[in-house]
This record gives sequence, structure tokens and C-alpha cells, in this order.
Amino acid sequence: PKGRLLAHVAVALRGARASTSAAHVDTMPSRYRTFYDTVVRSDLLSKMQYKNVHMVPRVQQIAVGISTRMRTSGMDNPIPAAFILELVTGQQPLFTRIRRANAKYKVRPGVLEGATVRLSGDNMYHFMDRLITQVLPRVTDFQGLKWSSFDGRGNYALGITDWSFFLEVESQHGNLQPFGLQHAPGIGIKVLTSAKTDDEARLLLSGLRFPFSKGM
Repeated sequence: PKGRLLAHVAVALRGARASTSAAHVDTMPSRYRTFYDTVVRSDLLSKMQYKNVHMVPRVQQIAVGISTRMRTSGMDNPIPAAFILELVTGQQPLFTRIRRANAKYKVRPGVLEGATVRLSGDNMYHFMDRLITQVLPRVTDFQGLKWSSFDGRGNYALGITDWSFFLEVESQHGNLQPFGLQHAPGIGIKVLTSAKTDDEARLLLSGLRFPFSKGM
């Protein structure tokens, strides 16, 4: 039954979250925040000749979300999606709901669809650090981030297709595999910046060591 299976998934994910929660207890400022404050910001100030330091673009938030097909079993469901997001971000997510009815997929407004987290401050920089130094290097046949994924307003979007690229999930592979980890939906990540143009955002994220592809 749907309820019983999802309950088993929840129990497994709670155990995974509890066993890795210490990884997210960061009492010191993020090294990536320090890197931005001491290196990237001054470099951009000089390179772009801004009038004052407050004009230098910065990363304001990182939104991390999972949209599911609302399967009645396995990981492709909002409940395990929410637990996974908490596992990899260290922050409690919010559920997202269907806004418009879709007769083709037999869904109605208000039905749970997925989960999302908005990160800011040190928690955001810690996640950015793990994303760049741990997750992306583990992506199979990674060729660099696409330059074309800026949205025209200085924000950047990318997707992670396999949850196990996150070390927090990979360490719990044995517990999660019985629930169809290989069929889990991808994780969407949007980096929201204060940059007024995509060109400014490209310089900012390149300075923060986002691994863009060599070709534009």
C-alpha cells in the first residue's frame, strides 16, 4: 500500500539524515564566504571598476528543488524528495504543490509535487563549497557547466541527475537502494545573484571557481 511503503522510505531517510547530520553542524564561517570576501570581491572591484564595494555582485541565494512524478512507490515522490533535500542541504525544505490542473497527467491544483529549499548566508556558502569541490567532480563524464544556462537576469541554473553524486546520499546507498534510488528524479539548483547582467554573473561565478566548460 502507498502509505505503508512511503512510511518505510521515510524511516530509512530519517536514519540517513540522523547519521549524517553532524556533517552540517558548521560552527565556523564558510571558507567559500571568506574566499569571496577576501579575494573574489576585490578582484571584481578592480576588474569591473565599480565605484564602491557595495556595487560588486554577490550570490544572494541558492534554491535547491526536486520535482517528482508523484509515484505511489519508490523515491519519485515528494516525501522522500523532501528528506533527501534536508540530507544534502542541512535545512528543512518546503513542499511544493501543483498550481494548475492537468487532465493528461490526472493532477489537480494543490496536490504535493515536490520540495524546495532556499539557502542563504553561511549555509549557502557551505553548500556551494560541497557542490563545486565534491559533487560536480563526481559527475560521470562531466564536461563543465554550460555557459548558456544563465537566465538573462544574472541567475544560473543547473541540474544534478543522480542523487548519489552527493556524498551524504552515497554514504546511505545501501539503505536507499531498495527504494529505487536509480529511478529518483534529478535535483535542480538555481544560483541567484545580485548581478544586473549575465556577463557580470559569469565573472562572479567564474571567480568562485564554478567549473564552466572551456567553450562558450
